[in-house]
Amino acid sequence: MEVDIILEPDLTPRQIVELGQAAEKLGIRAVWTSNYFAHWDPFISLVPLAQTTSRIKMGPLAVSPFEMHPLKIANGLLTLNEMSDGRAVIAVGAGEGNIDAMALAKPPKVVRAVREALEIIIAAANGRLGEGYKGEDFSVNFPCAYPWLTASPPCVYGTAYRPMMMRMEGRVADGVYIGCTPPEFVGPAMDAVREGYAKRSEPARDFRVNTFWGWHIKADRTEAYRESRRELPWRARKLDEELLALFLSEDEVALVRENYDAYVAAYFNRSGHVDEVPEDVSNRLCEGLTSTGGLEDLDREIERFRLFGKAGLTEIALRLHDDPMDGLRIIGEQVVPALR
Repeated sequence: MEVDIILEPDLTPRQIVELGQAAEKLGIRAVWTSNYFAHWDPFISLVPLAQTTSRIKMGPLAVSPFEMHPLKIANGLLTLNEMSDGRAVIAVGAGEGNIDAMALAKPPKVVRAVREALEIIIAAANGRLGEGYKGEDFSVNFPCAYPWLTASPPCVYGTAYRPMMMRMEGRVADGVYIGCTPPEFVGPAMDAVREGYAKRSEPARDFRVNTFWGWHIKADRTEAYRESRRELPWRARKLDEELLALFLSEDEVALVRENYDAYVAAYFNRSGHVDEVPEDVSNRLCEGLTSTGGLEDLDREIERFRLFGKAGLTEIALRLHDDPMDGLRIIGEQVVPALR
């Protein structure tokens, strides 16, 4: 199984180059830039990296067709792909934060709309949009042949948290990006992906399955848990009860859900201290829903990643936070060699 990294949205293009060049040397497969509101543009920020590396893949995570028309997503992706000689990737999904920030509405049938977006982007990447596209949610009214494409087509992932979306993307996309799912839920997720894949009209060229996974392994164990607790409100489908129950008692699940706003406050004040919730409860969530701990916990995390691989994932994307170069070095020197 291969390893990707996901970067914070506030890193500058110069910082992305530094991290991306180091990642390439350490054997990382791909660098993903986070697509947030009021932050650096994820496509443009990767251009300097495309121009200063030769092997590592790169792309934005995730872009929603409800914030940008699929044709414009395709234009950005294919421009980056040409500039990187065929190394671009992208993850396309329904979207959350950006949609909320811009007060944008989602259509009644979200899975259908995401499917149409994926079909448009993949058709553009493979030179099959010459007659346009007519969908119920998205259309391309003019012929878009893309005669300027020379690089091999990019891999277009769909992002998914639920089985219906996973099945659709297994049938339509080049890959599925399973959202923040612990190993205990990867089996059912892969069943949904495979069910969809079995209905493809033709086999995929190189079908990929990835997952988002928080990385909080540090030399300073205390700091690792503080950072991980800070990020908890965005884990596990925003602390979904079904996933919380894997690691907490019924009463503890209720306590966490009742205090979700306190988790959000701990993120925005950067403290990692969650009022009204015992620290050991939050720490168990950190350990179950992310990779959190000291260097002595690396073997445990590597074994967890092997479970992902056995379930069918082709790669895992580790989300870096504070001190990303330190995290990258630990991953590149300890995790990448162990998973080869």
